[in-house]
Amino acid sequence: MIVLLLVLVGLTVYFALAPSAGESAEIYLRGEKVATLPLDKNGEWSNEHIKVVVSDGKVSVTETDCPDKLCQKSGAIDQKGASIVCLPNQVVVKIAGKGEVEVIV
Repeated sequence: MIVLLLVLVGLTVYFALAPSAGESAEIYLRGEKVATLPLDKNGEWSNEHIKVVVSDGKVSVTETDCPDKLCQKSGAIDQKGASIVCLPNQVVVKIAGKGEVEVIV
């Protein structure tokens, strides 16, 4: 009986913490949301410094003029809560989904 209870608790924790696919990419410039791109449609957002592309349900930075290009090298993301950050250009790309609670401190 205790083994069954432990298995059920373990499975509950696993599925509660397992990453889930996001629904959209939120793009922030200097801390303000400037665009939301759905992940189920290919699309893009860009300014004079950076280009963000949604393709095949994933989002990535494909072009940037920042010196180290870490945001571009980080690759594509699609899991809820994942993010890509470009500090020199002050851009954050965040994957959002249903049931997400945002806390601002």
